[in-house]
Amino acid sequence: MKNSPETSRKTVIVTGCGGYIGRHLVSELISQDKFNIIGVDKADAIKELESIFSLEQLKQFTRLEIDLTDASQVEQLPDCQIIFHLAAVNGTQLFYEIPWTVFSNSLVPTINLISRYSKVSSLNNFVYTSSSEVYADLTEYNTHGEDTNESSLTGFKDVSNPRWSYGGAKLAGEIALFSAHHELGMPISILRYHNVYGPGMGPHHVIPDFVERGKRGIYSLNGAENIRSFIYIDDAIKATCLVAEHSMAQNRITHIGNNEPVSMMELGEKIMKIMGWRGTIRVSPAPVGSVLRRCPDISFLRNTLNFQSTVSLEEGLARTLKSE
Repeated sequence: MKNSPETSRKTVIVTGCGGYIGRHLVSELISQDKFNIIGVDKADAIKELESIFSLEQLKQFTRLEIDLTDASQVEQLPDCQIIFHLAAVNGTQLFYEIPWTVFSNSLVPTINLISRYSKVSSLNNFVYTSSSEVYADLTEYNTHGEDTNESSLTGFKDVSNPRWSYGGAKLAGEIALFSAHHELGMPISILRYHNVYGPGMGPHHVIPDFVERGKRGIYSLNGAENIRSFIYIDDAIKATCLVAEHSMAQNRITHIGNNEPVSMMELGEKIMKIMGWRGTIRVSPAPVGSVLRRCPDISFLRNTLNFQSTVSLEEGLARTLKSE
């Protein structure tokens, strides 16, 4: 039974709906039962959703196979009230291995979508998912304490480092969104995620990569002294939905994360304890450009938007590793 007539429902588009965060966002929007949901992704990602969602869930949203780097295809997308733009190529290893693919596939869709939806008068919000990578290289210049808030410096000391293929594209996207807001009046909300994790998150991230090696009896970490904070997928999705519809979060940046800083060595030890592994963790240097500490100041998210994380790192890791 629907909570409201179809005519009163907002139409919501989720780009990158086949990605890790995207499919969890779609699932949450379905559960809220108040939106007409359109998921957008490439054909292979759309096909994969058939094995992830139940038949009942699949009936609750429309799926469109779109190449967002093709402006002509983007122009064919329907009007909507909210767009969640998550589509990008992510994964730390990929930043070094295929930097042009990462950069172009993370920026060009953003430009195409701005061109399409800046002309839609019914648009309530363009929600853009950015990244802590936009300021990672300048954390040493942060004047706001150890944790980094939304007004801290962004940019890169060495643009020739392929690591910044992703962060550079995300920063360019932030600039594009604010430019569209100022010149074209487009309503926007920018999120900077800080290490979202959870079951089924896929490869090319520190937790699944450590686990994959550990299963082969190889306990190793790059940059074991580096400090990060992690936010469990359920909490990240709740924060995303909150920002999308909260007036105080519009036309500004919001850091999404939590206040549980942990070193990579501590993270590895926690994982080994949960998995019941014994051994010594072998340490290698962090990749060039990897910052020593990157943790968000979430004062705005917590105090103004009244958001509280509900899943601790220990609980989140236990849930994540349970499926391994």
